[in-house]
This record gives sequence, C-alpha cells and structure tokens, in this order.
Amino acid sequence: MVPPQARRAGSPGAAPTAHSGRGTAIRPPAASRLRRSLGRTGVIDICLAVAVGLCVLAVHDVPYLLRHSFWVDEAWVAETVRARIGLTPSLASSTPLGWTFLLRLVPFGGPERLRLVPLGFAALAAATGYLFGRELRLTPFVTGILTGAAALLSPAMLVRDDLKQYTAEAFACLVLWLLVARIENEWRLWRLITIAATASVGMLFANTVIFVGVAAMASLALECLVTRHYRRLAEVAAASAGMLVVSLAIYLTLVRPQITHNLVTYWAPFYMPTRSASAALSFVNLELHRLAPYMGFPLVVDAVLALAGIAALIWLRRFALAAMFPIMLAIAIAASAAREYPFGDLRTSTFWLVMVPVLMAVGVAAAGRLAARIDRRAPLVVAAVALAVWVPVTDTYIRSHPIPNEDVHSEVTYLDAHFRPGDVVIVSYGASFGFAYYYPQAPSFPVGDGPNGHVVAYPQLPWMVVMTARRAVDIANALAAARAKIAAESAGARGRIWIVRSHQTRTEIRAWRRDLAGDRVRTIHVGPDPILELPP
Repeated sequence: MVPPQARRAGSPGAAPTAHSGRGTAIRPPAASRLRRSLGRTGVIDICLAVAVGLCVLAVHDVPYLLRHSFWVDEAWVAETVRARIGLTPSLASSTPLGWTFLLRLVPFGGPERLRLVPLGFAALAAATGYLFGRELRLTPFVTGILTGAAALLSPAMLVRDDLKQYTAEAFACLVLWLLVARIENEWRLWRLITIAATASVGMLFANTVIFVGVAAMASLALECLVTRHYRRLAEVAAASAGMLVVSLAIYLTLVRPQITHNLVTYWAPFYMPTRSASAALSFVNLELHRLAPYMGFPLVVDAVLALAGIAALIWLRRFALAAMFPIMLAIAIAASAAREYPFGDLRTSTFWLVMVPVLMAVGVAAAGRLAARIDRRAPLVVAAVALAVWVPVTDTYIRSHPIPNEDVHSEVTYLDAHFRPGDVVIVSYGASFGFAYYYPQAPSFPVGDGPNGHVVAYPQLPWMVVMTARRAVDIANALAAARAKIAAESAGARGRIWIVRSHQTRTEIRAWRRDLAGDRVRTIHVGPDPILELPP
C-alpha cells in the first residue's frame, strides 16, 4: 500500500485558480479564501479540537483546584501577584516571565483561581494534540481523536494540577510538532519562520520550548538531506540561526540571572553525572524507569509502542517528525549533563513525557489505516480498542488529587478572624510564601535566601515576626523576638503569640517542640497545618 501523502499546492486535484484576461492569477477575497480553506471538514475539525480541549474539565477535578490551598512550591509563584509589577521578573525566578504575568489576568475563581492558567494550557495541549493528528492526514477525525486523547489522558498531564508552567511547556512542545507536520505537508518559508519564532519567543512562556525548537530544526535539516532539498537546507540554517540568537538573548537577560543557588542545589540530583559513561548510562536508565508509569506502561512497553509510532512516521515519509523525539530526548539529556536542565524530574519532564502517548497514538492510527485494506471500518475498531485499553490504564490519575496537603490558607483565615490588638504573629519560613499571598496586608519582598532570591517581610506591621531561615537557632530567635514585643506592651495590653507554620523539616519540628516545652500552648486544628496560640 502506498503511504498517504500530503497534497501539495498546484498538484492535481487542488482547487482551481482563476486568471484575469492578462493571464495573471486573481486572488479571491480574504473571506472567500477562509471559507474555502475551512470547508465543512475544517469546521468539524475545529469543533472536535475545542471539544477535546474542554474535556480537561472532566478529567481534572476543577472544584478541588479552586479550593485546595497553595503549597509552598506554588506559593512562591502565587506571591508574585501581590508584588509591584516591576519586581515580577526577579520574583519569578525560573518561572517564565510571560507565564507569570498571565497570573495577573485571571479574573475569577477565588484565591486559588491562578490554577486556571495551567488548566487552560492543559486544554490547549489536548486541542493541539487533536490538530497534530489531523495534520498527519491518515483517517479523517479518527487520528486526531487518538492523538488528542493521548495528550489529554497522558498521566504526566493528569497529575499537573499545580501552579507551575509545565502544562504550558507541553502545549508549546505540541505546537512545534504541529508546525513541523504542517511544513511537511507544504513547505513555505513563513511556516519555517513560525517554527523559529515559536521556539525562541515561546521561552517567555515555556523554558524548554527551545529544546523542542532545536530538535525541530535538526529534524527538518535531516529531512532536507534525505530528500535532497538542499535549498531548503539553507533556509533551515538561516531560520535556526535567528532562533538561536533570539533565544540566547532571552536566556541571558531574563532566565539565567534569575536562577538562584538554592534552585541549582535543589535540582542537583537530576543533573546527569559526567565522571564516566557507566555512571551516565546508569543515571539515564534509573530516571527513565522511574518516569515510565507517567508514559503509560512499563518502560519496555513504552519504548516498543513509541518506536512503533516513529516507524509509522517513517512509513508516512515524515522523516522530520520521526527524528524529532529521539533528538529532543538527546538534547534534554545533554542539557542535564551541562547542569542546565533537571532530567528525570516528573514536573520538568512533562513536555517530552506527553509525546510518548502521542507517538503511541500515531502507531495505532497507522495500524488502523493498514487494517482499512481489509475493511474500511477497521480504523474505527482499532481506535475503539486502543481507547478501551488506554482509559483504564490512566484511570488512576483521572481527577486525582496530587497537590501536597499544606493549608496556610486556613491558618491565615483563622488568624485574621481572631487577631486582636496586642497580639504578635510568628510566621515560619516554609509558611511565609503562602502567608504573603493569603494575608490581607500587602508584604514586601526584600532580597534574601528564598527559592526565588527573596524573602517575605512586613516592615509596616510591628507585630509581625516572619522567619527568613529554618534552622533551630532561627526558631529560638523568632520566639525571643515575639516575646520581647509582648513584654514591651503595657501589662493590660499584652496579647497572645500566634504561630503559623507549614512545610516543616524534622529539624524545625524538633526545635519547636523543644522551645515550646515549658509554655502553655493551644493547638488549633484548622487544617493539616494547625495554628498555635500562646496565651499571655
């Protein structure tokens, strides 16, 4: 069977071109061109893409997202909306600046409404997954539904309910795969420029998009060599140069300066060792096995099914798409060896993990196309069987609640309702970022040893003691400062000491227990993190 080929402009069967009396082509009006380019099939495709995207509302527990308190890793992202806008680039740290600014635009949903941003990108990723399958031009609608469902129900995406940019990285990755599929259908210089612009300017919203962009350009160059389109190879080289210049400028001005020592230390276990080849291979093997469940199956099964998808792309003569995933994965591993990317972490791996189920879906769609030689209804049967297998595999992650159970919000709500003049408040280091977001009074963010290079402070509130470190001595100092503030009040005005804590280390737990052993302490269970009250 001859593999399906994309229809080229000017090929037999393409739409006829009108000519003037002088023989020059007459360009139809824009509205007419749009109607002709969409047609009934195009409208159905758009509606299906939107429907697939909206399915995120069914597979993610949206009420849970909009009521669950931010935990510490989300809180230091959320607090950026409380700061003056000029401080946002510094507070954003490793979070892309454009993505961080989007948080300020969410108009509804309560305090946890900011999670609608990653949810929105998850919807866009699923819709783009459908459009990617459509561009492969296998079985109409069926291929798109398969690839869209693969992106929608990818375990790596289903667990990404937290306030982080990783669903945006998956969306950007899928957009580039879609753009490569489109340029394989019909080569146009502007499409190549679009790929370069998406991969470079896209870094404002998704850091890892440049990895995918480099893989896309390398794959297109490889296809040009295989198909002997050497003029196109020069165009790819020029577009790649522009892409790298812009991305390097963004990296050096907006990304690199905000990577703190704390972040580098935190990600250190995910940097591939370079002391020996055996150490490097052992690291990659271990991390891939650890991530395998989030691809869908055990690693061997994941690899076989992904390779089947790559083989299907080769059968379709889509050499660029076939080469993209191996090159993309190799770039991520190389970046890990260079200590620029934490390979193996589930969150930062989302962008490439989502492509494994998508490749599996491509393989299924190709099998359905081959089976159509026997019966034209076979693609539907093959797709139904594949979905009947895939949905139960991912059922564990559907509407799951993966966000750590830390609840500074409840502590702040209780404190705000019961605080009286004369009271003093101690906020632990781990709770300070959530406190800065939820507490009604606006904080300041001086430079300090926080994950984003800043700490929380309330210089205008004399009753507030906010810890900027978490050692035992810091706890002793915070208690001493609070007691000194209480002692400075007149006898009749002395209030209570409130202690707001969250995300504690074992050292902190032992230190609090030791330093409060001789005090009358009231533990108020307002959530998983109780608030403490020390009466006067």
